[in-house]
Amino acid sequence: MKLQDFLKPELLGNKFIAVKGYSEILDRETQKITAYRLNVSIQSENSDFYMEMIPVKINNLTPTVSVQELKENKVRPIQLENLNVGQFNGALWFNATDVLPVKQQ
Repeated sequence: MKLQDFLKPELLGNKFIAVKGYSEILDRETQKITAYRLNVSIQSENSDFYMEMIPVKINNLTPTVSVQELKENKVRPIQLENLNVGQFNGALWFNATDVLPVKQQ
């Protein structure tokens, strides 16, 4: 089995919890915010993987679940829109285009 076999976002399941809010990703030259990083806990019982926390780069400066909302609520169920998984130099990376709310039951 090779690392490429694990690069399918559907293997992570679809039940996630955002933890502790966003952190800013700054452009090295301009020091302007280019994206956010969010720590996400995988909670899907049917997931083939268990990782306590994965950092996900959010390529959106105005995510649906806002920066302010996650400052006030440190833990929140979310959905990740267009989740992608890749690898560079043997390390996994995760990114998504938006963070969507999940209605709590």
